[in-house]
Amino acid sequence: MVTMLRWRAVLAAGAVLAAGAIWAQDADTAAGGQSVEDLFRRGGFLMWPILLCSVVMLAFVFERWAGLRHNRVFPARLQETLLRLAREGRLQEAQETCRSGRSEFARLVGGGLARAESGGFEMETGLEEEGGRVLYNLRANCKPLAVVADVAPLLGLMGTVTGMIKAFDVVARSNALGRTELLAEGISEALLTTAFGMAVAVPAVIAYHIFRSRAENLLREMEDAALEIVAAMRKGMTL
Repeated sequence: MVTMLRWRAVLAAGAVLAAGAIWAQDADTAAGGQSVEDLFRRGGFLMWPILLCSVVMLAFVFERWAGLRHNRVFPARLQETLLRLAREGRLQEAQETCRSGRSEFARLVGGGLARAESGGFEMETGLEEEGGRVLYNLRANCKPLAVVADVAPLLGLMGTVTGMIKAFDVVARSNALGRTELLAEGISEALLTTAFGMAVAVPAVIAYHIFRSRAENLLREMEDAALEIVAAMRKGMTL
């Protein structure tokens, strides 16, 4: 799982860099005939950590998009199999199916069936405890998106401060406050870093909330199905 995650991150990063290179070569995409590459260079050294934030964001967006697919987390065939075994009271086979399964649904149901011999209420308690761990796993790789959403605008703000310092330092050293062209470079740097930082932070925030909401919805569906399986198992074991 970890190896697959690393490969997804690498592929996503490569896709972002390739797209960025193509985008930067188009001189008509920026105002005043300047390319994105020119704007990036004018933004100063803080544009590089902002670019890194964008690579991290897209890598984890692709990872969560793949990791939270419904069929991966909550396989319909596994649900049907476990429900059939539960209705027939075949506890050991159901437990073995959960142990061999790699989905979060298998882990959730397995946590409940592990306490089957202690009674129905204990199975429900096991489901509740395992549900908290499953939700943590589903949300785990959403955290980097929140970090990017916090860090990117701060980097842009830092660029704003350094750009304004640079602008007024030039004016102070040249003793020409009325010459606005001397302010242009520093102010441009300040505005560019802010714009690029916000351009990275906004989609990161949106993706973060979308994936967290999807994780919660998936857990809710799995819990309903798991409770049905537990109820069927209790009935099947009493027959």
